[in-house]
Amino acid sequence: MEETSKLAIISDIHANKYALNRFLHYIEQNFQADKILNLGDFVHIGPHPKEVAQIIFNDRRFENIIGNNEMIVLGKHETPLRVEPHSDWTRDQLGEQFLEKIQNTPTSKTLTINGKKILMLHSHFYDIPGRSIQDNLLIYQGKSLEEFLSDYPKDVDLVLVGHSHEQLYISWEGKTIINPGSISITWKPRTSFCLMELDSKNMNITFKNILYDTSNLKEDYIQQNVPRREFLIKYFYPFL
Repeated sequence: MEETSKLAIISDIHANKYALNRFLHYIEQNFQADKILNLGDFVHIGPHPKEVAQIIFNDRRFENIIGNNEMIVLGKHETPLRVEPHSDWTRDQLGEQFLEKIQNTPTSKTLTINGKKILMLHSHFYDIPGRSIQDNLLIYQGKSLEEFLSDYPKDVDLVLVGHSHEQLYISWEGKTIINPGSISITWKPRTSFCLMELDSKNMNITFKNILYDTSNLKEDYIQQNVPRREFLIKYFYPFL
């Protein structure tokens, strides 16, 4: 019998342990994933950077890459002035142990599973200033979709991206691009992710959007004395 791998694809946890734990509970009860492919931006913005880092680095199912928010925390991307105190706080919360783990985590990763080559990225190689996140995801330096897809290695079957917080599925001439959405920041009390069953011939994909309990989230921002929490809550969690 041909082997089938069960993959959970996630992105943009943004230091929210409630959303992450809701996802983990769901797959434990309903999917039993062999691997969890985490596309970055797992710290920053939320009140639980250390708790989230503990989970993703200690659970052996996780395959991790880092995104632009980890690059900010590492000091490799410029921090917007309005959230600079929050970035400093996030570094303090993580401590040297987890900062080193993040430092040693790649910005991209290629896996081969059941004969399928999978490229994990947080976003595509170059964002274009002045374009929306959606346009930057779909348009590569003014090229057509066909040209955009051809910029990725020819032998890659699946390209997994995050960053936009919007679920996306594109299949074109043997190459598939998937964005699972955001685990935590959907501007609703919902967590978004993608489940995939993969063998050498077939790929079954399900996008999920499920409710999670946000009743303690605002209080955690306050209790943890998270810098810039008023702005972060207003912009990213307007329903609280």
